[in-house]
Amino acid sequence: MHTPSAFLALALALLACTLPVQSAFGDWKNDTVLVSPQDAETVVRHPGGDTILFKNTDPQLAIEWGMANALNTVVLAGKYVASDRIDVPRDGVTLIIDQGAEISAKPDTKFTSPTPGFRGRDGTLYPFSVLIYNQKNHFRVLMFGTVTVPGFPVMFDGRNEKGDCGLEGGMVLSTGQTSDMYFLVDSSKVQVPIATLKPSGGSTISMEGCEDCHLGMIAGLAAEPGGRTEETVDLNSRCVNITIERLFGERPNETIDCNESHTVVQEIVSIGEPRKLMTRGNPSGPRFTTRRSFKTRSLEVGTTTILKDAVSSRLIHEIPKLPDALPQFTVKTTIEATLEGGGKKLFEKEVAFDLRGK
Repeated sequence: MHTPSAFLALALALLACTLPVQSAFGDWKNDTVLVSPQDAETVVRHPGGDTILFKNTDPQLAIEWGMANALNTVVLAGKYVASDRIDVPRDGVTLIIDQGAEISAKPDTKFTSPTPGFRGRDGTLYPFSVLIYNQKNHFRVLMFGTVTVPGFPVMFDGRNEKGDCGLEGGMVLSTGQTSDMYFLVDSSKVQVPIATLKPSGGSTISMEGCEDCHLGMIAGLAAEPGGRTEETVDLNSRCVNITIERLFGERPNETIDCNESHTVVQEIVSIGEPRKLMTRGNPSGPRFTTRRSFKTRSLEVGTTTILKDAVSSRLIHEIPKLPDALPQFTVKTTIEATLEGGGKKLFEKEVAFDLRGK
């Protein structure tokens, strides 16, 4: 029987140690699909591959297929016209909408409304529109692109008959352009590290019936120098243990509207003189959640920063070049306030991602 030399034995041992790492690194490509337009169809491929795994004239079906068959679905730059909302099919998947991706609705179509609908003040339920609709746990969506579909660009919906948080975990990160707010209902332990909206005509984030959620840098900024914003965060009703690092508004009517909810904000920043910084304890009732009332309301703010001499604001997003940046990349957002006399005030937030494992 041949006995390997000490050198060969050492080499074999080192090879055995490196193989699992190489295999793990290679697996991310098998776990990832790229969605892109091709002629009149939307096609799905693995990174670096030419084989078409799935194709359809409707990008909604292609994106849903990607999430059903891969852990990571990346929608690359291009124009996508969807005929209905995109439903997240299973737990634990990540959807990335690239910076150059533009998603619109097929003309003369109405997306399927989630049920139950939006509750009016008279109790009547009304249908509403969502582009990316999630009822699954630990779903992550990174929105770098542009959405022109009417309604919420993303909704996490954990409503259920038990009246608790029917959805746990996950993330929303948004540096893209949307026409409406991101909405979380009856969801727990969801993270929103960065969410920005400029121009902001309303809330950037709205929440109802949520608990144990952490928000990072959340901003609503005006379209023009000297402009104004409304609410940046709307804690509509029955949220508890919500923590927020930093909120931004521009001469805001409110940076946060805390209704029947409990939250702690580390810092509120007003770019320009605010009309109003916050509302505590607004008695407005719930429109979506059926969770029980907590009976009390609280809003704790650590630091308030008012840049009275600010004349304008600018969002600076450092977004990965996809798909080249995969599987590891960093997203960085800087909010730059220009002051009278030309001085600058900068606020930064950076988040790292690795698609090789969670």
